[in-house]
Amino acid sequence: MIYLDEFILLNFIIDYILLNCLKDLLKINTRKYRLFLSSLIGEITILSLFFKLNNHLIFIINIIICMFMIVVAFGYTDIKTLIKNTIYFYILNFFIGGCLFYFKNEKLIKYRYLILLVPIIMKIYKYFAYNLKNIVSLKHKVTVYLNNGKVLYLNGYMDTANTLIEPYGNKKVIIINKNIKEDFFYVPYRTIDNSSLIKCFNPKRVYIDGIGERNDVCIGIINQKFIGYNCLLNYKLMEE
Repeated sequence: MIYLDEFILLNFIIDYILLNCLKDLLKINTRKYRLFLSSLIGEITILSLFFKLNNHLIFIINIIICMFMIVVAFGYTDIKTLIKNTIYFYILNFFIGGCLFYFKNEKLIKYRYLILLVPIIMKIYKYFAYNLKNIVSLKHKVTVYLNNGKVLYLNGYMDTANTLIEPYGNKKVIIINKNIKEDFFYVPYRTIDNSSLIKCFNPKRVYIDGIGERNDVCIGIINQKFIGYNCLLNYKLMEE
């Protein structure tokens, strides 16, 4: 059995910890009093326990309250950022809620002491979320503007093994697997057990989502199928 005042306090503390975790995870600068106020606003969701409302209506109300909490905690920049932060907040909620429900359901620990597990659960979540973000951050949308006026829209992957630099202009080589009519030149490259030449050309310009426009790259062509992407980005682009 848990009393209402304990439930309210538990809900407030969990909301505050979740907002702090979200702040660290997304690297958002904000003040503690904003997190405190946002956690207080989160207590409004408890009112739904005292009213007979449609489940769909409760869900919509909770979404609105959650978005309001995000605005109070981190401010408002644009609707896309607000939706992204709200989704992250809900993912955090589902993660910690599932963990706490497991401990409660298995009767491994009394409900009122579950709060002691929250910091440990959040540390575990942040570890996996950080590594997941690193994997996701290796993927970039790439737009290549060709000299003939055509445009290529590619799914790029930041390949740690690709550090190839063409020797003529010290440009970083981005590798794709498409047949293109351009003025080519050949760049020597070496692998662990082989050395050869790769056919390259200088594009008009290249834009990489998350990195920006780059004029210090050239495009290499290979006849090899990629899985999940069609462009291997040069890892040296991450060093600047």
